[in-house]
Amino acid sequence: MSSSQSRGLGGRIGRPWGDFDADQRDAMLAAAAWTTLVIASVLDFVTTQYGLAAGFTEDNPVAKAVIHQFGFAGFAVFKLGALAVAATAVLVLREWSRTAATGAIAFGALLTSLAALTNALALHGVLG
Repeated sequence: MSSSQSRGLGGRIGRPWGDFDADQRDAMLAAAAWTTLVIASVLDFVTTQYGLAAGFTEDNPVAKAVIHQFGFAGFAVFKLGALAVAATAVLVLREWSRTAATGAIAFGALLTSLAALTNALALHGVLG
């Protein structure tokens, strides 16, 4: 391989993020993390509804109390409230570090995705 092939277009050594600057990269990562968190929250909500209808119980004591007291409409407000709290926390954290703020949302997206996945696996009989 010639050296011009390993250097990318125009003979420059390529960066993993191409020609994006740090602000653009951070914005794209934050958008991806938020998108994942919102989708995972919707999936968690839907799989929780199906799970409860199938006879499963809610493990989160706060969500369980909200569902018992206010039904699924209250649970929807609870999930939206959790997203609002996350957004507020990220706005505060972002003043200190954009990377930390994006990491916090990514971590929330991971946990929520795991909850939705666990629900789905339980519904399909993979988990007891």
